[in-house]
Amino acid sequence: MKLPRAYEEREHAPAPADDPTHFISLDYAEPSPIMIGFQKGWRTVKRTLKIGLVAAAVGAYPAAVVLSSYVDDKPIGIPAEQSWAVPGIAVAIHKIARELEGAGWAANRPTWHPQARLTALPAWQSGTADALSQHVQLISELAPYEGAPDSDLAAASRLLSEVPGEPMRPRLTAAAEALNRFDTRASRGLAMRPMPEEIMTRELALFAGWASEDRAALSDRINARQEGGWPASKEDIAAFYRAKAHAHVAHEMFAANVDKAFTLSDTAVLVAADRVEAAWERAAEMKPIFVSNQSDSAVLTPNHLASMAYFLLEAEEASRHLIKLMEPAAEDEVIEETSVAQTDADAEIALP
Repeated sequence: MKLPRAYEEREHAPAPADDPTHFISLDYAEPSPIMIGFQKGWRTVKRTLKIGLVAAAVGAYPAAVVLSSYVDDKPIGIPAEQSWAVPGIAVAIHKIARELEGAGWAANRPTWHPQARLTALPAWQSGTADALSQHVQLISELAPYEGAPDSDLAAASRLLSEVPGEPMRPRLTAAAEALNRFDTRASRGLAMRPMPEEIMTRELALFAGWASEDRAALSDRINARQEGGWPASKEDIAAFYRAKAHAHVAHEMFAANVDKAFTLSDTAVLVAADRVEAAWERAAEMKPIFVSNQSDSAVLTPNHLASMAYFLLEAEEASRHLIKLMEPAAEDEVIEETSVAQTDADAEIALP
């Protein structure tokens, strides 16, 4: 039997080499250093991104808490083009707008909001609203209408008082509108317009009362301090920033009135007024990064509550001193008028 030719050729064909040359060369091939570097770099980038995402997820909320705690204690500048009948009304409206358009009202935030974890900002805003309410009430008593306090000012004073559980934004907005209505009427002669000199003595007594109350609250917190632990408790921080808010309102209100009190000419009164403004400014400008209520013998951390209490004592004494300098002038005028009236009566009696 004769095999096919193709089979015979396949039978006598040489066997292929076990390791072809082109396969042998691959055994000695190495990866490119550039590709190795790229792979290591890519693994590093992925690892960094993963760690960053975890860190962001863990630290985002605390960071938001820190960033949302912004106490705006800058001086209030009234633009020159704005014309206000009563300087204190201008300060109050600007303070309301600053809190609403800035940080927002922290006490009304939902529980999940970062500002709901804060202590300093809510105390600052609560103290600000309380101070503005009392000062507006004072102006309403000095601007009566038909024997009663001005209705717009009385309404604004009530709206500025915090009500637990009630949103403050609509209340503050309505208070600002009421204050603006009064100032508009006062500028047109439709409402009584108290002069700055008339307001100053009354508001200085109000400010001195704030200083006395805040010093008592700070003293209670200093005496209640516990050894060790955190530099200050939440109660310490709240007392400090509430006092700071009162001092800030007092400084801004007094500075606005002094700037418009053109009849103050006595040198002693002007010097005392400068002292009052400087004393309240020192208390208002205190803004530590961390409030400390440590022992008097602490080496590194001061006692900010004690410092604030000292500044408030200076402000209170300066305010009461200025009141004494401004009140005798009015008393002397009354005595002089009474003496003249008595002299005229005696002269009439002596006539035949």
